[in-house]
Amino acid sequence: MRTTLYLLVLSLTVLACQQNQDVSNQDNTEKVDLAKTIPGVWETTYIRVAVNSYQNMDSSFVFEIKEENWVEKMQIAPLRIYFEVENKFRREHRALNGTLMSTSRGMWNTFGDTLMLIEPDATYNYEVKIKNGLGEFSSQLDWDGDGEADDEYLDIKRFIGLSTSVH
Repeated sequence: MRTTLYLLVLSLTVLACQQNQDVSNQDNTEKVDLAKTIPGVWETTYIRVAVNSYQNMDSSFVFEIKEENWVEKMQIAPLRIYFEVENKFRREHRALNGTLMSTSRGMWNTFGDTLMLIEPDATYNYEVKIKNGLGEFSSQLDWDGDGEADDEYLDIKRFIGLSTSVH
């Protein structure tokens, strides 16, 4: 009886492990070399920030912008970031008429699934997952400026081309 019970438990354990492996293999996120995949132009299509303890008070809120209401909520064109092969980048904010409003520049590097952006006054680390020409850039940031990097940031960008030349 104990042998039968032992074999049953062993069989169920092996089956469960195999099913977990099958589920993890079904993850549709492409396994990519970020250093080779990132270069080019990426445009933001979605932003979601779960802000925790807003301005050092015990409160929270979610800031979310979807592609379909970007212009209505932001009153600017979708943000673009240009990753050059030489590990330089620039981020552009443009008015709806295409006029350049501001630019930030810096260096980028990758470490596994992490993208590091280094600007003169800040360094950001994003976990990046790429699937079907979309990149999910997620991080813990101090988005609300309260001095705590406790805000959950998700930015979905669409790859729109290889050329990083200035308009």
